[in-house]
Amino acid sequence: LARRGCVLQHYPENVLMPGEKRHTLVKSKGIHDLLLHERRVFADALKNNLLTIKTITKQSALTNLMASHSPVIIGEAPAPHSNHTRGWHWYADGRSDRQGLP
Repeated sequence: LARRGCVLQHYPENVLMPGEKRHTLVKSKGIHDLLLHERRVFADALKNNLLTIKTITKQSALTNLMASHSPVIIGEAPAPHSNHTRGWHWYADGRSDRQGLP
């Protein structure tokens, strides 16, 4: 995503991230790693235009994206009953944090 200048916004909470390994598998197998419930949540986010891709064109923003100063995937805000107060951010270098949407 970062190399193509794209940011994925509103990634569903509690759905395995791209490249993230499920603890029961040896290596990631992409969409096949998602549980049936996660697949439904992901599909619903796509169908309802909740999951969006933003194209970055400004050179300084692209540089920040590639240098992992800006997140390449921004998770949706957690549900009110969640233990978390903020959503996920994932960066091009593989780091993640909980400094996303409140």
